[in-house]
Amino acid sequence: MPRSPSFVELSRDGETLRIHGHGTPGLCLTDGQIDGWWGTPDPKWSLTERQSADGAHAVMDEMALYSARTVTFDVVAIAADRAGVKELRDGVLSMAHGLVRLRVVDESEDTFCGGLLSVKADPKWLDASAKMTLALTCPDPRRLATAAESAVMLPASASLTAGLSYGEGGGGLAYPLDYGRGALDARNVCTVTNHGTSTAWPTIRVSRGMSDVELLATCAGASSTLALAGTCTTEVTIDCRTRTAETAQTDVTRRLTGAGALAVPPGQTMRLTLATPGTGSVTAELRDTYI
Repeated sequence: MPRSPSFVELSRDGETLRIHGHGTPGLCLTDGQIDGWWGTPDPKWSLTERQSADGAHAVMDEMALYSARTVTFDVVAIAADRAGVKELRDGVLSMAHGLVRLRVVDESEDTFCGGLLSVKADPKWLDASAKMTLALTCPDPRRLATAAESAVMLPASASLTAGLSYGEGGGGLAYPLDYGRGALDARNVCTVTNHGTSTAWPTIRVSRGMSDVELLATCAGASSTLALAGTCTTEVTIDCRTRTAETAQTDVTRRLTGAGALAVPPGQTMRLTLATPGTGSVTAELRDTYI
């Protein structure tokens, strides 16, 4: 028999419905299968065959693009009576007319996608159960880890200085070497790792009070810089994948530069350094990303 995931959840506007992986009163997967979840979505590329040689013309990495992810699975609502079945079915239908998060927990893997839900109900009338086919169309084909890795950076203290000590009166290096207290102040540095199979982008949250924020990033042998101009009167959230920034539901992307360069390839770790003095904090959040 096919093995079912541990459970599936549908969430919208603070409401969550759990769909069990095995037959039990409530909502359950009927055959343990979720079509379109673990494979890649349909490819968007097309190749041009060579007319006078074998194969097709060469392609670039940028052509490896995928369509929206469509996920379908069959569910049965099981209850003691028809009224209970109807209540379970209505709970699923209440997820319509909005963006829905689909979470699938399978052993140690816990990932989600967001999309639009459609429900096809089995016309058969049974007193204790009702079957439905659910389909979720996800504009972003990536699956993201439900639990995010988070790290906080604080501005390095201006009172801590760093550098080699040359001894009294600059008479030469003093042993043992002293790099200063600032060399031990690593609170402005953090690392985040992508354990997934596809490129991930961090979300950066800049606290109120920070001004002219600059982050230095190194990953997979490359360096980049993210900068946010101006003073943050409220918390600013930066989405590095979409290269956007907002605060209090107001778009402030015009103040942002360099966000798109902060990509973390699968299996790689990014080191972030907050190069800005002042008061406040910057939080980096990264989710393992799968395709």
